[in-house]
Formats: sequence, C-alpha cells, structure tokens
Amino acid sequence: MLASAFSAYVIFFYVFGGSETLDAAYSNGGTLLGWFGSISAVCTFCVIFLVTWISTKIGKRKTFLIAISLSIIGYALKWIGYNPDEPYLLLIAAPFIAFGLGSLFTMVNSMVADVVDLDELQTGTRREGMFGAIYWWMVKLGLAVTSLIAGFLLNASGFNVELGLNQSASALLKMRLFDIGIPIVTSLAAIFIIMTFSITETRAYDIRAQVERRREERRKEATRIEEERRGEERRKD
Repeated sequence: MLASAFSAYVIFFYVFGGSETLDAAYSNGGTLLGWFGSISAVCTFCVIFLVTWISTKIGKRKTFLIAISLSIIGYALKWIGYNPDEPYLLLIAAPFIAFGLGSLFTMVNSMVADVVDLDELQTGTRREGMFGAIYWWMVKLGLAVTSLIAGFLLNASGFNVELGLNQSASALLKMRLFDIGIPIVTSLAAIFIIMTFSITETRAYDIRAQVERRREERRKEATRIEEERRGEERRKD
C-alpha cells in the first residue's frame, strides 16, 4: 500500500513524461492505470481460488511463501514495465503482483484461525473475536501510517508539482525505487516472518482434533453433572 502511492506519479511523470501537456499525461496514464487495476482485480479473483486449492495440497504456510515470492517477481518486473516507449509493458507485472494481495487476505486469515485454535487449547478460552479485532486494527493502522509516510517519501524523492512534466531525473529515479523497492523489501520481511510460524498443516489438524476432543469431554462432563443434579432433586422429592 505504501508503494502504490508512487505508481500513479511514476506513470504520469515518467512513463508519459514525454507527453505534450500534463492533461495528456493524465489521460494516457489514467487509461493505463485503469487497465492495470482491472487486470489486477481479475487476476486477484483467480488467485484466491488457486491459492486455496494449492494450500490443500501443500499447506497454507508453503502456499503463502510461494505466492509472496511470485509477487516479488511482479514488483521487479515493474522496473521493465515502466517503459516510456512501451507503456503497456507494465501489464505483464499485474498477474504476478496479484498473488500478493490474493494470498494475503486468504491465507493469513486462515492462519489466524489456527492460532485461535492453539490459544483455545492452551487457555481453554475461545477468543477469535479478540484476535480478529487486533488483526483488522493492525491493518487499518498500517493503512493510516502508510498514507502519512508516503507523503514524506514523495517529498524526499524531490518531486515538485510546480515543475509539471519537467521533473528531475533524480526524482523520477527515486520514485521508481520507492515504488518497486519498498514492496520487495517488505515482502521479504513477510517471508521471514511466515517462516518462523510454527503451526504447520499437520500440527494445525492435530490442534484442531485436540480442541474438538476437549470440547466433547466438557460436554459429557456437563451432561453428567446435570444428570446428577436432576437425580438428586428427584431423590429429595
């Protein structure tokens, strides 16, 4: 999300920086952004089904690692795709980048559910509401922080709106580096974090089985106590 703030600037002022007017750059760039967004949306929709199917074969953690690795390839391809001579070359990156968002909200939410099961096994309390609240609070906090940081990074790049299409070569280079480098670095960080995630697919199923077994034992115990209470009441009567 932090890098996406730079994509439009790179497209308008670098890819279409040679346009006769700023309005022409906005028009051509807007069309390219529209195609890129549409293709990304369709690909993300397909990726959701694909990663779900793959996760049933090799596990959620491995699937997530593969998907994020593919998204890194997509971000790297943007360096080639940002080509003033062939602007629509950028579209080749869209299917790969889709693996990032497509797997993120599919796999991570499912992995949070595994954490909830482990927490219930360890504490005896089901707290999916708390985990869900913290997860989405962090997502919203991240979006807010990225909006703030993106503004500082844009200023740090040397971008000057008053220059219009005559931005300096240094500013255009820094904007491309931010747009491509930040998601690659953060994706690598995500891979490292997920590699430390200790709940494998086998362990997740084992934890779930233990949770269900404990619940059944509790239900039986509750039923036994209730029957004893009723029997005691009948004897008193």
